[in-house]
Amino acid sequence: MHPREPNPRTSTRPIAVALAAALVLTLAACGGGGGGGGGGTDTGTLAVTVTGLPTGTDADVAVTGPASFSDALTGSKTLSNVAVGNYSIAAEPVDAPVPAGATYDPVVPSQSAAVVANTTTDATVEYDLHECVMYEPTPTIPVDISGQWEAPGEAGQVVEIITVPDDAGGGYVTVRLQSTASMRPQLFAEVVPDASSNFVLSGQTTTDPLINPDPTLVEAVFEVASGRSYQLTLRGLNAAGMSATLPQPFTASWSFTSRVDCYEPNDTLATAKAIPMENPISASFIAGFRDSNSIPASSQPTLDFYRFELHAPSAVRITLSDVADEVRPRLIVYNEGGAQIGSGARAPAAGENAVYESAGALPAGWYRVRVDTSFGVGLRASLISNTDTAIPPHFEQNYTLVVESLD
Repeated sequence: MHPREPNPRTSTRPIAVALAAALVLTLAACGGGGGGGGGGTDTGTLAVTVTGLPTGTDADVAVTGPASFSDALTGSKTLSNVAVGNYSIAAEPVDAPVPAGATYDPVVPSQSAAVVANTTTDATVEYDLHECVMYEPTPTIPVDISGQWEAPGEAGQVVEIITVPDDAGGGYVTVRLQSTASMRPQLFAEVVPDASSNFVLSGQTTTDPLINPDPTLVEAVFEVASGRSYQLTLRGLNAAGMSATLPQPFTASWSFTSRVDCYEPNDTLATAKAIPMENPISASFIAGFRDSNSIPASSQPTLDFYRFELHAPSAVRITLSDVADEVRPRLIVYNEGGAQIGSGARAPAAGENAVYESAGALPAGWYRVRVDTSFGVGLRASLISNTDTAIPPHFEQNYTLVVESLD
């Protein structure tokens, strides 16, 4: 008989069993693989704190990370035994209970946090009230107010009462009055009711052909407040050396151009609108401000007030930029009680930025900032012309305001 050859499958089995048992013991001693509750070397803790929201208002925060991790947070939450690695924390605005249409915006909409083994990593999602109440602007559609003059001058004047739409930000009205060759047009506008006998605008175009290419045309623009009524007075004067055959027809129209400003009305300390820290906002110098009949052609201050909250003591920088080249802006800061903090800041020249920096850290709490153009350079409230009317730049151009923490 031949000696039996050893069977490799049966002869190595005791060794394999022994090795498997040793491996199990080793893994158990190390707290081995998986992120589920063992507190092992490959897991850690991510603690997300949500601040700035009133009680009862849910946050909207999404946390994503390694191994397809995903969680939706409505408030502060500690995520335990999660895999080590980088996590993304994305926050979305949420509706504010009041005022209707306002939101709470995340100061930092997106951030990352690195989870380290056996360590708690902290992340904070801070919300700030944002009282920007958006609305759809009224379309610019010309309204025909054509007619005829029965007599020249005041005796034959035609009066039209116009009411601008109730857009919160107001805007400006454009009026176009065209006469015949034998008449020169004259245009006046005033606020209704006329309490002070001061005109928003008044005048007639020159008949000098070197200056006026069309003496039969008057065009005008003037700032208007939300929902206000204005009186337009249209007159026709005899052209030099001519006596017009009456009645004389004329063509005229007016249109409203909305200046969307979601922070209006905010013309006083009491009506200051809340804005979020670190996030630039856009607004208009003219919207909703000119609400009286005594409107001079220049040097009329335009006021906007905003408020912001410091959740912790911090120095701040406030920057007002993107102003029209006719605007020399100024910033003034107040505490919650209305006391001015520092001397304010104004731009070195028209068209340049105004930058305010606090002298040191300000205590936590609410503050107000005033934006105006009352120092050095005023703004034209109206313009009348007999050529294509050039809209004053600040009628069209928004400014940018941002409040930043320096700590």
